[in-house]
Amino acid sequence: MQGGTKFNYTFEYNKRDLKYLMNSLYLCYLKIISEINSVSHRENDIRDIFISDQYLNNNKVKEELGVSEFLFDKETPTPKGRADIRIFNMLEKLSGIENPYYYIECKVLDDSKPSTAVSNLYSKYINSGIKRYIDGIYPTYNEANGMIGFFIKPTNIVEQCKFFSELKHCNFIDNYHLSYVSEHTDSNNKKLKLYHLMLDFSSKII
Repeated sequence: MQGGTKFNYTFEYNKRDLKYLMNSLYLCYLKIISEINSVSHRENDIRDIFISDQYLNNNKVKEELGVSEFLFDKETPTPKGRADIRIFNMLEKLSGIENPYYYIECKVLDDSKPSTAVSNLYSKYINSGIKRYIDGIYPTYNEANGMIGFFIKPTNIVEQCKFFSELKHCNFIDNYHLSYVSEHTDSNNKKLKLYHLMLDFSSKII
């Protein structure tokens, strides 16, 4: 972000929807990776870097990322649970639009062999992540929500993600191939999409 200017988007977004916001989270990740020295392997510690006064709670950074009108908060109560990240457009909220929310669930992933074992991080990504949307623990108000995988060990991320059979490559970020989409039907028989972003923090883990 030389000279404090905004990032340039070559993707044409019809509106500032979840794909746009996931793109902004990716750009924030690039800024974080270039600036931090280290971070613990814990999911919440990594997430808290994003939702901090240095990044997505910083008005200057949000302007650079093109998300000035959005509020990013963490550990937000939902009717049945508590979401890692909630994002909403403050202008829409003030205008009276009901529930202009997107929810993002974060999970750590590593270099272990993916399996369906309860303790396996890849199984947790599904059972404590994707299924929370399907089961309505996290509501879907705008037909889509998101997930972020924080990789904490060096590995072939593309190969590891083949374990997630429902994930399909979805190229909504410039020059980045670790973005996916999955389509589901929730417990109320409502269609929803989940956009997935895989981020490599392995070089910063202590």
